[in-house]
Amino acid sequence: MIYVKENKINIGIETQGSRWQDWFLKIDELTISPKPPSSKMETNFEILDSIFINLDDNQFKNNVSLKVVIFDEADLEYARMVHKRYVGIPFYLQVGNDDITNGNNQELIQKLLNKYEWLVNRVVEDSQLNNVKVLPQLHALLWGNKRGV
Repeated sequence: MIYVKENKINIGIETQGSRWQDWFLKIDELTISPKPPSSKMETNFEILDSIFINLDDNQFKNNVSLKVVIFDEADLEYARMVHKRYVGIPFYLQVGNDDITNGNNQELIQKLLNKYEWLVNRVVEDSQLNNVKVLPQLHALLWGNKRGV
């Protein structure tokens, strides 16, 4: 990390926020992306709370945001709860790709764009999500399910 900082290279990471790392304080762009219900993982909100408390206690001045990947209505409800719990932290929703074996890129792109439209429409009609940004999965739109990109 010393080389990176000496050469003025910004560092950005995305983590699910399941444990505190002291090196978070050295990151320029920190995105916490807790796993929604569709992942079958359970978010430990005590740990997630402690991460934001540690960032605040250490006067973290760099960019921090939250992102939840959405596959279904249960994930969207989870995102509402997370957004309400961490008011003031920039919040992103991203369409999840649940068709990871599809080798037909045009078919996959259409499915992802349809899901993206669904998610945008759901967010627009939900007053609890007024200050949320909705993202497509750009890597999947560009490269499909290709690995290593």
